[in-house]
Amino acid sequence: MSETDPQTEDETGVAALLRRATGLALGLMAMARAALAQFGAAPPPAAYTRLILRRFVVPAEATVRRAILVLAGTLPRPVLRPAASARPAPKAPPKAQPGIRYPVFCLTEAEPRARRPRPAPEAALPRILFLDTPTPSLPAPKPRPSADEIETASQTRLLRRLFALERAYLNPWREARRYLRRYARAEADGRAPRRLAFTRIPGDTRHLYAPFRNVLQDMNLAAQDSLRWQTDTS
Repeated sequence: MSETDPQTEDETGVAALLRRATGLALGLMAMARAALAQFGAAPPPAAYTRLILRRFVVPAEATVRRAILVLAGTLPRPVLRPAASARPAPKAPPKAQPGIRYPVFCLTEAEPRARRPRPAPEAALPRILFLDTPTPSLPAPKPRPSADEIETASQTRLLRRLFALERAYLNPWREARRYLRRYARAEADGRAPRRLAFTRIPGDTRHLYAPFRNVLQDMNLAAQDSLRWQTDTS
């Protein structure tokens, strides 16, 4: 018997990387749920909700998106039927009540915006005095939502994004096929398909645990490499 156990699978391969990404996303989602559970039924402060979003949900979303893109690279590209041969879909019977619409996981990322330079301070202008006409009155202040309304709306947005993330995590192959369909439609329409922000990964900040950052950056490289099927015409 050999003193060293045989290596059954390459730990640097795509399958091992996907397992690491799965563990990372699951851990971040569990942390987000645990942070929300501290407040019970009451909505947390809006600043705390934004902190949960930045620290846990955003890097988990970025990890799942890149895993979906890697899986999409292993699937055949869908073939869209021409518009002339497409048959109209049969009309569905009217429903008594509208069905539940689940939040949809976002498969794209916005490119980071360049920081605008701050304008130079303008010189003080002379004040205009209204001598012959009455001074115009100040506009009425706009009504602002209460703190409870802000906290509730912030919690609702966070829960919808977290729920969409969890659904994508549970069925990444469905999201990979949806990504391919969107890519094929954009290509057929002559539009440039939107991609991920590879140069500046969302959630890849110094606050993220160092091993988590390594997994996210490795997934980013794997997702970029999976784009070769989109440009390969052979």
